[in-house]
Amino acid sequence: MRPNFDHAGGTRRNSLLSALKVATALGLAIGLASCGSLLGSDEPDTSASLGSVTTADRSSRGLTGVGRASAEDNAAGAIGGFVVADEPQAALIARDVLEKGGTVVDAAVSLYFTLAVTQPQAASLGGGGICLVHDRSERTTESIEFLPRRASAGGPVAIPGNVRGFALMHARYGQTAWSSLLAPAERLAATGTPVSRAMARSIQRNVVTIRGDQALARSLLAPSGLPLKELDEATQIELASTMGLVRSRGVSALYAGDAARVFATAIGEAGGNVSADDLRNYRPLVNDAGRLSAGAVTLRIPSANVGAGVFAENLWAGLQDIAPTDGTGAARAADAVALQLGAQGKLPDDLGSTGFAVSGANGDAVACAVTSNGVFGTGRTAGGTGVVMARSPDEPTSGLAPAFLAPVIAIAPDKATVTYVGASGGGPAAVAGVQQVARQLLTSSGTGLVDAIRTATPGPSTTCKRHELSLGSGWPCRL
Repeated sequence: MRPNFDHAGGTRRNSLLSALKVATALGLAIGLASCGSLLGSDEPDTSASLGSVTTADRSSRGLTGVGRASAEDNAAGAIGGFVVADEPQAALIARDVLEKGGTVVDAAVSLYFTLAVTQPQAASLGGGGICLVHDRSERTTESIEFLPRRASAGGPVAIPGNVRGFALMHARYGQTAWSSLLAPAERLAATGTPVSRAMARSIQRNVVTIRGDQALARSLLAPSGLPLKELDEATQIELASTMGLVRSRGVSALYAGDAARVFATAIGEAGGNVSADDLRNYRPLVNDAGRLSAGAVTLRIPSANVGAGVFAENLWAGLQDIAPTDGTGAARAADAVALQLGAQGKLPDDLGSTGFAVSGANGDAVACAVTSNGVFGTGRTAGGTGVVMARSPDEPTSGLAPAFLAPVIAIAPDKATVTYVGASGGGPAAVAGVQQVARQLLTSSGTGLVDAIRTATPGPSTTCKRHELSLGSGWPCRL
């Protein structure tokens, strides 16, 4: 029987590095445990060096840190919080939101919509995801689940959930005006944004798919028909128009009234069977986050309602007989757990997913992971919208991507203090890499994150040796 991984997602080493570069330690780390089934139910690197922006001067002024800090700056804690993502423009925009007084959810919303422009292969408006939101004052951590769902009439295209999900988060926890949070993403799509190294590689690897869709080809290929290269400008006019509608009208721009009918028609042009009713009836789910013990720390993970929570629990249990420093063994264990829970054969390491995390000065935190159920999803954009549509969760391989979304927030015994926030997107091995790092940081006195990454990752570790993350400083790895 096929597992419901929809509620449950280069080289294996590259996938692990992609996951680990969005894991940010504040003081302790993470852990996971238990058993279950992936039959959950959700129905109702860039070339342009970002440079060091996390300096002692910024911290002394109570400003936020942001990803890709230098080793020298790791000694300075970020009084104002931190933002970490695997795309620098999105991280910087989210940092600015925090510095202007926005909540961590405000920052996460702005970050996500920027990623929808700068990483359309994974963070498209046509996909879905999971976010954990920790409210320090209430001592609660919610799992907000808005995964791509199957259309009532079936077919290859999923019902998208990202806009609904982030709108719900904003309604519950946001303070900054919705329109101002989406404006930077709309502007980047309209005026162009430099192609990152990771994006350039993704374009190169998927050029045949891109050439098969006019909107993608216009945005991601040069006039000559060749793939855009690193630092070339990518302009997405149709996506900018859609962003503008969502900015001004919120979810009603795609999910309500006549707009839902128009969007459903556009999805039909991309080969989907998503109906206007599918869009109108889509609702994210809010559950208490999964709760696992890791020493004195409580790890919050996606709820058991989704396969991501089930996979994380089972994998953690499976790792207990494997040394925390055995990256190869952990990767094998992850593949074995996926097979035990119903996966059909070995899964790709890149399933079109990405993760990010935000922590605020007040102790609130958000960890998110989103997916298009495959790199560039179906490879088709909804007609006239610029929105890359995610594959259906019924797709036997890429449809399993949500099982391997791994947002995590670790909470100290006081149930308020966040000790770790992270997220990963990739295949089973990516989740294993994050968990092995967590085990080392929790169980090995004095283990640094650089060493933990090196030993948690199978194969040579020369790449990680060039970059550092200082445990306790709150700065992400510059990978």
